Amino acid sequence: MGATVQAGPITLIATTALAPYLRVKLSANKIVVAEALDEELGVLDQRVLNADDAAAVLSLNGPHSVRMVAGGVIALHALVYGAADGKIKSTVNANFIGTALEAASGDGSLIEVLPQVKIDAPGDLSGALVIDDDFVEDWPAAASALPVGSSIWLKRETLGLGVIDSVEANGVKKLSFDAVAEAATAAIHMPSTPFDIDKKPIFECRLAVFDIGDDAALDIDFGLASADHADDFEAIAEFAAFHLNGNSLSVFCHSDDGTTDTAPVDTTIDLVDNTYATFKIDATDKADVKFYINGDRVLAGTTFDISAYTGLLTPIVMIEKTSNDTLADVRVDRIRCQSDRN
Repeated sequence: MGATVQAGPITLIATTALAPYLRVKLSANKIVVAEALDEELGVLDQRVLNADDAAAVLSLNGPHSVRMVAGGVIALHALVYGAADGKIKSTVNANFIGTALEAASGDGSLIEVLPQVKIDAPGDLSGALVIDDDFVEDWPAAASALPVGSSIWLKRETLGLGVIDSVEANGVKKLSFDAVAEAATAAIHMPSTPFDIDKKPIFECRLAVFDIGDDAALDIDFGLASADHADDFEAIAEFAAFHLNGNSLSVFCHSDDGTTDTAPVDTTIDLVDNTYATFKIDATDKADVKFYINGDRVLAGTTFDISAYTGLLTPIVMIEKTSNDTLADVRVDRIRCQSDRN
């Protein structure tokens, strides 16, 4: 007789009290509620009464249906997607969950869902626009342009040491300055600006600061922007980005849509020198752009509103300095961007 696998919950520790049947994820080795686009670990199989209590989490990978909490009206047999506060909805986004086996009358309804992996049919080109670059290709030396047609990226280099390959596994691009008192810029972006802000773009990257410099004349910015700029990231008309000032590893977030300019706000998180971290900017709701560091949302109490903008965006990483001899070394290991298609 062959082996059998029983679908059952796993036990983990909860960060706080939680209602049952919510989508959850891990944060600092404890479970918390998953947001709309978070990759959930599973669904709570019971109520959690107190912080640090054990909680049963049912995986979405097994051959079984799962009880879940609706975030609004859902029709019978509708495809469902991740929603805020650990719920599900029928509004399409990048986090497909499965098929509703029951109808939901409204927010808070409990329904049975069959988890699935969505696979486009052969010849179906209507799925999400996804650009995922691990930067494994060789780039020419600093001050040498990328050969025409060789890359979707454009590098901008004004003095300094520019943008070069870093001798590391996985493929890494290094943006750097030397100790010369001069204005300088190093940046990478996509001149085609392929992502429509009204198609729910999401920016993700893996990045590390190996030299933060010794003067506030150095600025580091990375995220989504409507264009690049020769020497001043904040002069770009529209953007949502992470930001660091030279000589401090404190991470800030800021945004501008040409109407509402949200100045850099301190996340209270400091990067670790020479250590890669993951960053995400979720602009699926452009009136409330969300920022994440290492999977955890930051500045949830601040509204980053770029809803006045209706154009295209590029992923961008840019370092700049005014006339100062500060050094800099910022390394980009991977950038992933996606949005719905037009």
